[in-house]
Amino acid sequence: MKLNVSEALSHPGQEFPFSGTQAIAEQEIGGDLVRLEDAAVEGSFLSDEDGNISVRGTVRTTAHARCAKCLEPAQAEVRNEFDETFIRAGDPEDPEIFAYEGHEVDLDRLVMSYAVMALPIRFLCREDCPGLQYRDPDVAPAEPGIQYPFAGLRQLLENNEEV
Repeated sequence: MKLNVSEALSHPGQEFPFSGTQAIAEQEIGGDLVRLEDAAVEGSFLSDEDGNISVRGTVRTTAHARCAKCLEPAQAEVRNEFDETFIRAGDPEDPEIFAYEGHEVDLDRLVMSYAVMALPIRFLCREDCPGLQYRDPDVAPAEPGIQYPFAGLRQLLENNEEV
């Protein structure tokens, strides 16, 4: 999402509202893939006398990942507020600052950063998720044909105890 800031540069100190949507690429976070829906972004911006652009607003989206307990699909509503300054002719490679050139401010990195910062530490499919359920291999399986990968190990341990 790009903001045309030419009007703000012509009128330093005057606030200009904006709103729109921004696509966010799938992110790998902690070894898990997180898919983010297009983010709704709204707020305002203004220019100072040096041509730096202050942007403040809110990012809202929905994130989709696997439940940390049972690995089923899970989702979380994401909302985060931001207040950043884009430096005119700053180093675009510097990860510590937001920079811009010309008359457009690109909000892509800002939106992605603030959406990711608001992600939950763990995704849960529901609050009371019991997690992966252990089934005793001695009990008949709930579904025919299910194999228990540790049944052989359990049998070896039981045989070893008998000796």
